[in-house]
Amino acid sequence: MRKGFLVVSAALILISLLAAGLISGVISDEAGYFSWLQESITTGLVLSIMEYIDAYFAQIYATLVPDNPSLFVDVMVALLVVFVIKTSLFLYLSLSHYRKRSQVAVGNAELSVSIIVPCFNEEKVVANCVHGLMKQDYGNYKILLVNDGSTDGTERVCKELVSQYPQKVEYIYKKNGGKASALRLGLEQSSGEIIVTMDADSIFLPDTLKNLVSSFDDPKVDAVGGNVRVANKDCFLGRNQAVEYLTGLAIQKRSFAYLNCMQVIAGAIGAFRREVLVKVGGYSSDTIVEDMDLTVSILKAGYRVEYNGKAIAYTEAPANLRDFLKQRYRWTFGGFQVLRKHWSMLFNRKYGHAGMIGLPYLLIAPWIDVVFTLLFTITFVGAAVHGALARFFLFYSFMMFVQGALVLYAIKIDGEERRLLLSSCTYGLWYNQILSLVTLFAGYGFLSGARASWNKVVRLGKNVLVEKK
Repeated sequence: MRKGFLVVSAALILISLLAAGLISGVISDEAGYFSWLQESITTGLVLSIMEYIDAYFAQIYATLVPDNPSLFVDVMVALLVVFVIKTSLFLYLSLSHYRKRSQVAVGNAELSVSIIVPCFNEEKVVANCVHGLMKQDYGNYKILLVNDGSTDGTERVCKELVSQYPQKVEYIYKKNGGKASALRLGLEQSSGEIIVTMDADSIFLPDTLKNLVSSFDDPKVDAVGGNVRVANKDCFLGRNQAVEYLTGLAIQKRSFAYLNCMQVIAGAIGAFRREVLVKVGGYSSDTIVEDMDLTVSILKAGYRVEYNGKAIAYTEAPANLRDFLKQRYRWTFGGFQVLRKHWSMLFNRKYGHAGMIGLPYLLIAPWIDVVFTLLFTITFVGAAVHGALARFFLFYSFMMFVQGALVLYAIKIDGEERRLLLSSCTYGLWYNQILSLVTLFAGYGFLSGARASWNKVVRLGKNVLVEKK
């Protein structure tokens, strides 16, 4: 595996250097292939598009970038190099974690487990969630459904589940107080040595619980995050979120877990030693991202947070743009709240990699992505204005090659669906731009003192397992 990684990394670096050379014009094109490509692209329909762009964007571009055709070429080269370096770094760290975890066998000890499922208006998904839990090949567990004052048919469905599985499922109703309060009540009412928390729209594979709990065979591990995947990949937005979950969230979590500074154990699937949860005060209502807040609190207290890629949970992702934007705004705004709450950890050696890498990344990375997206957009406009769309398309093609290599790598180690490779081809054209806009709005809202709430996503009951394609 290490040899394969070195080969892929070397290939990515060489190809990026070749691309940079062609884009910048340092490498000659004696055979005329690049000239032919440029001539072909800048004729016909694309030429008409370029003329339109020239008329519409020339004035805007002139105000942003001096009239220097070589400037946007330099920007393309810089963006490509930064992208390849970032990708290679995450590849190396995630692969190191994967190799380390692959050497850990699934343990035989069956610690007692309490699974807490907070519910608020989850009548369409909670039954699928519990049915999935009843198929676990791990025996020593109980399920606690905590109804946080739902106004739909959640209570009826939960009571039916208790009747169907009386030996495994328990149910509590409480007045609405937020997800964190439901989780706190669940912790008080449960008794397991290991506390597993999950969202009501999540569904576990049969071996998920066993794999999740096996991480605690290492006495140094105090909390574990699982591998979250998108269940509803039957739409364009769902497939693009699946690419993000695969290449962004999963690979980054592996990387940060290798350095013991993973910033968030997702609410969709997480496991904790009971005594650790109690010592850090459990789930707090100080932020709207209680899962990230808890994870950072655990790191702050000096405990170890691990990631287990074999512990898989499928979740129902937002199926329309409105719900997607609401969810990502909450995530981003909540991240700023966590940074404010744990500000003392930033660049503080006392907290190890969490203080020097994990939290600084949360603070800086979103804004680097905003700048990257802005430069990417300006470069496209500049290439169109100066009649160099061929070089821009070459630049984008090489970025997609690197992205595709990352997707293939992630599919290999995670066993995800190969069709996601196709979605990754258009991913860079719009998805990151949307996330950058969300960052800008959330940042403005946070700095201006705006209040943010959970903005619950509408459930469609699509948290079901499907056959791989």
